[in-house]
Amino acid sequence: MPNKNQRDIIIKTLQKSFAFASQLTPAQMELLASNSIVEKLPAGTIIAEQMGGCRGFALIISGELRLSKFSEDGREIALLKIGEGKGCPLSAACVLGSDESYPVRVMVAVDSTIIWVARESLKEVMMECEPFWDFVFKGIAGRLYDTIDFVGNVAFTPIKKRLAQILLNESNHGKHAVYMTHDMLAREIGTVREVVSRELKYLEREGILLLSRGRIKVIEAEALSSIVNSHDGKG
Repeated sequence: MPNKNQRDIIIKTLQKSFAFASQLTPAQMELLASNSIVEKLPAGTIIAEQMGGCRGFALIISGELRLSKFSEDGREIALLKIGEGKGCPLSAACVLGSDESYPVRVMVAVDSTIIWVARESLKEVMMECEPFWDFVFKGIAGRLYDTIDFVGNVAFTPIKKRLAQILLNESNHGKHAVYMTHDMLAREIGTVREVVSRELKYLEREGILLLSRGRIKVIEAEALSSIVNSHDGKG
């Protein structure tokens, strides 16, 4: 259990980062803070690779978590990114649901600060703190909808269109270079590196991109926009 000074820091951090905190009574806030710890994690830290026996429910104060799933042959697909002001839905499902493991990796994408609500106390805290209860379950629902959208995008949207969209997003519509490898792009859009490399080379031949090692410069952002907005993904 954190000491009084640590609890005060947790309370101030929650009040600054999460809207639900303003709806808690002092007693409810004290209960939540008493069952939480703050942890700073560097980019690349693996929080979990088998979602079973989670240490608690993760509230992201700053930074970003990345949730990925792997195929039997080792290929990775990015499922979700969870940024500041959000809770990790898989950690909630792990604590509140079955204790069985599930093959999903949760990694710290950039240097992050996380508040962990202890697994042994989470149910009690949620029962006593209705605004926190609402936050947890609305977060799970929201991430479920995001995942459904992602699966639909992978299943029904051409790769060229998905690639064009992520290049536009990551470059801020061509305003700066994209520092992502072909492997990273493949994981983001749910395909393999060879397919991404082929599509990037095509876009470079068309004068839309300029490729170098680990760096992609968008030359014709409007051409990428045309691909994104086309019906067949060809622009």
